[in-house]
This record gives sequence, structure tokens and C-alpha cells, in this order.
Amino acid sequence: MLFRVKELFRRRFGNIHFFADGDGDGGGGGGETPEWHSDFPCLADNPEASKAMSKYKTADAGMSAAYEAQKKIGLPFWLPDDHSKLTDDQKNEIRANVAKMEGLPETADGYVLKVKEGSKTTVDDLGMAEFKVFCKENRVSNETAQKLLDFQTGFTDRVSAAFMADEAQKIKDRNVEISKQFSIDCGGEAQQVLRREQIKTLLQSMCKDADDKPDPKMWEDFEKQYDEKGVDLVLLRALSKPALAAAEGGTPAAGGGYGSAKPASDYAEMRGKDK
Repeated sequence: MLFRVKELFRRRFGNIHFFADGDGDGGGGGGETPEWHSDFPCLADNPEASKAMSKYKTADAGMSAAYEAQKKIGLPFWLPDDHSKLTDDQKNEIRANVAKMEGLPETADGYVLKVKEGSKTTVDDLGMAEFKVFCKENRVSNETAQKLLDFQTGFTDRVSAAFMADEAQKIKDRNVEISKQFSIDCGGEAQQVLRREQIKTLLQSMCKDADDKPDPKMWEDFEKQYDEKGVDLVLLRALSKPALAAAEGGTPAAGGGYGSAKPASDYAEMRGKDK
């Protein structure tokens, strides 16, 4: 019987050096080493463990105390088969430890997120704040949150690029149709190209500031719009005669008010801007 007790004690509690108070035949807190310690190498060869167990007069009392101590030490790490038996404190402690292990910030402000360099998508402060709160409420780690942000901005970039390409193609197709119709109005493609340049010169001559001086910046902004989006057919037709008259050095036959349109080369400020 003693051999079984010794072997069981060695197998289960051989690595324990200090034990909490437990039920059993306790002694008086120290003093001489009990004789039964010599039967257990884990006590006989370990003065600290022997001292901690010296309060117990018998091996049974020491084993009982050691068993109770191990239950207390291991309790926080032993999950019951039925997790519904966990207390709220235990659940919160587990959540906190898991959150720390997975890199979940303590607050929404703890997330460190950045839109990927080169992305065309912008995220304002409100949008970023809402995203951080969402991640915190759904227990998303900072690493996963950054991956989600990269995915969403990348997806938006692709959708935006596809949309812009589609819009650009629509504008291109529209301009082709406008050019065809305007070519008929002008009497041929060559005349249509010439007339559009005359209209462009007329419009350029009107890009002046409040002091009636040529404004290159104003023209550059308009020219970009003119080249990329074209001019509506109705406007081309409306500007055709005034532009032709201005190019010939005269005043429009009807409407008036345009005067003689000077080409860009006549303005030092505009020189080199006319393409």
C-alpha cells in the first residue's frame, strides 16, 4: 500500500514544489522533517518541497493537500465539457486573453490602419472611424482589419477603373458621332477639322481674367475639357459662324459682340498653349 501511495505521489505531484493549505491531517507549520519524506525522492532530494510539505504528518495528508492544490492551480485552465457552466468572469477572462493573443486592440482608437499607397480610393476620417468601431465590435484583429481595408479599397479601385474606362469609351463613341454629323454640316472632314480649330481659337480668345487679360490657366482647364469630352453638336453649330467670321477678321453677321478673335500666338501669355 505504501509503495502505491509513493508511486502515485511521484507520478502526479513530483514536479510540485509548493502547495496550498488543504484538508487533512495538518501539522504545525514547519519544524523537523517528517519521517515519511524519506520515502519520496521528490521530497527527500528537494529541501524546498520538503519544507513546504513538513506541516503534514503523514503521506496521506500530504497527498490530499497536494491534490487540492493542483486542482486550484489548474482550475483556470481547465474548461468544462459543458461551456455553459463557465461564469461570466471566466468568459470575460478567456475573451480578454484570446483578444490579446490575436492582437485585438483594447479600443477602436487602438487600430493602426492605412490606405494602401497608390490606391485611388480615399477614406475620410468619418469612414475610417466607423470602420474601426465595426472591427472592434466584431472582434477583428488589427492585422485582419488592414487586410479587409486593402481588399475593399482594391475592389473599389477596380470598379472605378472599369467605370471610368466605360465612360471614356462612351465619350469617344459620342465624339465620333458628333464629328461625323458636324463634318456633314461643314462640307467634309477636312473642313470640319479646320472649323473646330477656328472654334477653339475663338474660345481661347475669351479666356480672360477680370482685367480683360489672357488667362492661360483658364484656357488650360477649358482645353482639357474640350479635348477629353468634346463639345456638344449644338454648341459646335452655334459657334461655327462666329468662329469662321473671327478667323476671317470680321464680325459675326448675327448676334454681334464677339469682335475679332485673335489666335493664341498673338498673346504672349498664351503663346505655346494652342495645340
